[in-house]
Amino acid sequence: MKIIKMKKFSFIILWLHLVFISHEAFSQEARVYSLDECISAALRFSPQVKGQQQEVEIARTRLQEADGYRFPQIEVMTLFGPSPKARGDQINSDYRNDRIEGLGVFGSADIKVVQPIYTFGKITEAKNAASHGIMVEESKVKQKATDVALEIKQYYYGHLAALETKKLVDEIQGYLDSTIEKTRKLIDSESGRATELDLNKLETYQGLLAKYRGEAEKNIILSKDALRTFMGLDGNAVFSLKDEALKPVDADVREMDFYSAKSRELRPEFAQLREGLKAKESLLNMARADYYPKIFAAAFYSYSDATERDRVTNPWIYDYFRHQAGGAALGMKWNFDFGITGSQVHRARADYLKLQSLHEYASAGIPLQVEKSYREMMEAKNSIEATGKAFESARKWMIGSVMNYDMGIGEVRDAADAIAAYGNMKGEYIKSVYNFNMSYANVLQASGLAGEEISYAEER
Repeated sequence: MKIIKMKKFSFIILWLHLVFISHEAFSQEARVYSLDECISAALRFSPQVKGQQQEVEIARTRLQEADGYRFPQIEVMTLFGPSPKARGDQINSDYRNDRIEGLGVFGSADIKVVQPIYTFGKITEAKNAASHGIMVEESKVKQKATDVALEIKQYYYGHLAALETKKLVDEIQGYLDSTIEKTRKLIDSESGRATELDLNKLETYQGLLAKYRGEAEKNIILSKDALRTFMGLDGNAVFSLKDEALKPVDADVREMDFYSAKSRELRPEFAQLREGLKAKESLLNMARADYYPKIFAAAFYSYSDATERDRVTNPWIYDYFRHQAGGAALGMKWNFDFGITGSQVHRARADYLKLQSLHEYASAGIPLQVEKSYREMMEAKNSIEATGKAFESARKWMIGSVMNYDMGIGEVRDAADAIAAYGNMKGEYIKSVYNFNMSYANVLQASGLAGEEISYAEER
């Protein structure tokens, strides 16, 4: 009885274990990601985007610092320590200040308050520069996000292209195997309808297929691992993509002028240059403000007290260890130098002109980049139409030629040529679809429209 109970208990444990594993496996298989979901996950995880977001926070601290200069600055210093003993008054004393004849303790506090009144625009320009700097860094976040999204698209479409290639290899493998088997039988029967050269040709195709299969399987694994890594998924996470086949994206393709105009409006680099120029101009004005003085109001108060030391009340005698003084005044601080301020102004002007030259370069270069991406997209679009019709015709040719060869009314050379033609055309079609999807993504990237896609993906 005891043995039977043990078996029952073991069976229950095994059943629960299987149920748990099945449930876990089912849960893992349920993780399906669309392209937008892949991009959203990558944006949430991306260390590059997070790092750039911290640059925005750093830029905001610069604005806070610049804004803080318009408020009073308070300096407080306190001291506590031994003090030499001194007795007497401002007229008579048996103690000397060049000898120590006993010790006491003293404590002191000095407070100074400085309120800027007028700085000839230096604080205002510092705030303007910091504000434009924030916009530059925010634009860089958007640029980094679109770069990450483009990378995800590359791996997503690359994975689908590898799956399509493997399907193609599997399809051709069936027709090629049957043709090789038929050819070997004809050679063994010495019918004269096939030769060893025909068999060698078919076996060459078989070797090429094995090569393409290996490449496709490698790309399937690498592209999925890349997606897993960039999406921040665990190394053992099981997931699949919502799309199972590579299809041309449903793109609303406009004229090239539309994308060129959008690039000037939306491209993050243009926004960075616009805001960067404003920031550099403010920094130049800040440097020029150093030619002029800073006007301020100041107040101060100093107090110290000590043991073993008499207080001196003569206003003409200052005792560091025991005194009390304070006051308020208007002040002006003006630094004169021989070339330091001038060189700082020249450097700020050079920085401004350097960025202005970069803006001119971008104004010429970015439209060219848009045109290149656009023409590549249109080339890929036309290639899809051409290779799409060609591979469908090649497939009919392959099926007909292989069937005729099997029925004994066709030539092995026709079957081999048809198989090769179908493989080439379908391979070119897959390549064209991938190129179209990626070149359309590049057009969106070059025109700045990818930023709007990112916002949509983040909302989802």
